[in-house]
Amino acid sequence: MSTIEITNLTTKDMDDIMTIFSEAFENYPIMEFIFNDAYKESIKHLTKFICDGASEGDSLLLGAFVEGKLEGIAFITSPDNEENNNDVENTVTSSEETFAKAIGKEALMRLEAYLDLKKANKLSSPHFYINTLAVNPQSQGKGIGRAILSHIHQISEQHSDSHGVALDTQTQQNVGYYQRFGYAVSSTAELENVKNWFMFRPNFA
Repeated sequence: MSTIEITNLTTKDMDDIMTIFSEAFENYPIMEFIFNDAYKESIKHLTKFICDGASEGDSLLLGAFVEGKLEGIAFITSPDNEENNNDVENTVTSSEETFAKAIGKEALMRLEAYLDLKKANKLSSPHFYINTLAVNPQSQGKGIGRAILSHIHQISEQHSDSHGVALDTQTQQNVGYYQRFGYAVSSTAELENVKNWFMFRPNFA
């Protein structure tokens, strides 16, 4: 069995990150809602935006490597940055400006509606948040998602303030998947015709 190595990603991995993003989230409900027919072009801008945020220390961008090849990724916000986001909510960075201009006004409005929904369903206790978890479709079912989740759970359990890990998903199949790892649905909400499940796993579940 191949060893799965979890490590921090950098901008040098951007092309591989983009490939996994693009293939893993094609036809995914929230991506279709936000980007519509411009998904393939917009995912490039989203990848760059995420990589910029990770390189500036605003978030964690983890990769799962199998025999030296990137096969899975996770984009995570820490409890510290969750708190900071409330303080600088109205401050727009240059990366955010560039990203907003690239995806267009309508997509930006739909993205903001989704982010507002996340905020409305956010738990009050400090926690890590998995904004994105993606595995190369050709490599699914090989324990890569499990390895990434286990790594994130360990990070949370070793953090002095974190009470656990939260995430959201837009498919019933994913709900069942995350429940296998100790997550439970904390709330649900509709965004137009897209159902969102918000889930939480307490530390040491």
